[in-house]
Amino acid sequence: MTYLIATIFDIVVGSVMLLLFFRFMIQFANVERKDPYAKSIYRITQVVDVFARIFPTLGGGRISLSAVALLFLLRLIFIWGVLDVMQLDSQNIGLFHSTDYNMALIDHLHRYYSPFMLFFVASVTLVVDFLRLCKNLIIASFVIGWIVMFRNKAHPALLLLASLSEPLITSFRKLLPKTGMLDLAPMIGFFLIILLELMVKTFGVYLINL
Repeated sequence: MTYLIATIFDIVVGSVMLLLFFRFMIQFANVERKDPYAKSIYRITQVVDVFARIFPTLGGGRISLSAVALLFLLRLIFIWGVLDVMQLDSQNIGLFHSTDYNMALIDHLHRYYSPFMLFFVASVTLVVDFLRLCKNLIIASFVIGWIVMFRNKAHPALLLLASLSEPLITSFRKLLPKTGMLDLAPMIGFFLIILLELMVKTFGVYLINL
């Protein structure tokens, strides 16, 4: 029964967070609302617009603080759920699907709980997951780019997915010299995100062990 509850909880919270991530990136990439797939994401995540009355948008309406706040709230709920199940048996942490790094921080929180530690673990794990998803977006855009080049067409959903990585690599594309068909910007962006992710993880472990 515990396994079933943990699985359902994991899937529901993870799915909602993924939708909110796409909502944030669609707005950040300034994708037109009339795009059918973007329109569906906006419709499903209307709660972001409700929270936007409290949390303003930045960057000319491209950075949704309400989406960030909801992602943080869901991460707190996820951690609370994991800790609650771990109260029955600390080994139950293995029932949840997340990175080893995130689960190590949550396990540390289970052993040394405090409100500050809860806030810290939620923040660090959320940033790490955000960077990981950004890496996946860049990989997807690279693959989609090759599909378009060889087939001269792609499904609209794939084109939307590729467009979400543009804000992450556009600045590098402007700085790098033109190399014809070879676009080095995604590669540079990918490795810089890896470096940033490593720095966040190292910083998180360092502060936890103070």
